[in-house]
Amino acid sequence: MSEPQAKELAFLIVDDQFNVRRMVANFLRTFGHHSFVDAADGLKAKEKLGLHPVDFIICDWNMPNMTGLEFLKWIRSHERFSQLPFLMVTAEMANEIVAEAVEEGVDDYIVKPFQAQTLKAKIESVLEKRNNPSPLDLELAQGQGLLNNQKPGEALAVFQQALKSSPQSPRIHFAIAQALEALGKEDEAVKFYEEAAKLAPKFLKALDCLARLYEKQGKADLATAQIKKAAKLSPRNAQRHVTLGKILLEQGNTAEGMRALEQANERAGNDANLTAEVGEALLAAGLNAEAADAFGRAVSMDPNQVHLYNRMGIAFRRQKRFKEAIEQYKKAIKAAPQDENLQYNLAVALAESGQYEASRQTLKLALKLNPEFTEAKQLLQRLAR
Repeated sequence: MSEPQAKELAFLIVDDQFNVRRMVANFLRTFGHHSFVDAADGLKAKEKLGLHPVDFIICDWNMPNMTGLEFLKWIRSHERFSQLPFLMVTAEMANEIVAEAVEEGVDDYIVKPFQAQTLKAKIESVLEKRNNPSPLDLELAQGQGLLNNQKPGEALAVFQQALKSSPQSPRIHFAIAQALEALGKEDEAVKFYEEAAKLAPKFLKALDCLARLYEKQGKADLATAQIKKAAKLSPRNAQRHVTLGKILLEQGNTAEGMRALEQANERAGNDANLTAEVGEALLAAGLNAEAADAFGRAVSMDPNQVHLYNRMGIAFRRQKRFKEAIEQYKKAIKAAPQDENLQYNLAVALAESGQYEASRQTLKLALKLNPEFTEAKQLLQRLAR
């Protein structure tokens, strides 16, 4: 949509304190804005977005149910709302908080307490950047659009042209690296990611991409170094701690890897998917008891994720805790009775616990669901002998 004029802007004010929402609304009125809705947390803000047109979001960081950062992540991940200007309100200006908000695409932030003129200046600054992008921003947007439309060759040409006029821009080097990677030229991409990180040592996305490609190339030490740099710059990013933990565990550095995964858990909040990732990293490292605990936490956050019962079952089975494994598989099967893989896993646990007849009957169920299930046929033959 075209950018509305300043006086026509519709604001969404999100804060768990009614007095703050009213104060911000009063400030907006003093400088000519009269269209706004408010919400007490991110969840309610999502509802309001579905009901009202919104041109600008002013959102508190620390709220119950859904924090400002979680709401920002949701906004940026939804095409319909991803381009909305977003001003974050925070009670402190700690570097790690600023870094985390910038990573998720915040336009700017303002620190409590603030005066009307400070808020006005922030809004005007955000709108000025949005409404009058620099030539570099326009070229980056053009190239990114081509990348998003699976045209990496054309995007690369745009970015390389932009590099001629902005040779010291870390963003251009990063964009070229992304295009090269999309073209399968990973070695060349690494060089441009490295240059982006050299030009901007706090360029977190460049550090993350370098770590990912270094790990893919088998350069675990270099990957670890990049993730550690990024985690130091933005220690509140839970996903990064998971990645660091995985790499360290793969290197055999169990103690440090566990510490990284513990930090991920501390920052994950109620994110079942991220907690499950922690479980997967632990399971892959053979830390089965710890993995079972992680999957248990994840499933308590989101009982609808049936596969987590299955993963818990595997973790228990590896510990020879067959009774608990069988219990988890049965829970999964209750939710997904047509899944032959769950039936097979249950049969394996039953066989390992000495319940051979029950295992055979379960295998027959798996084969009824999928007559070509080779592993189930082979196990049934072994049990018949």
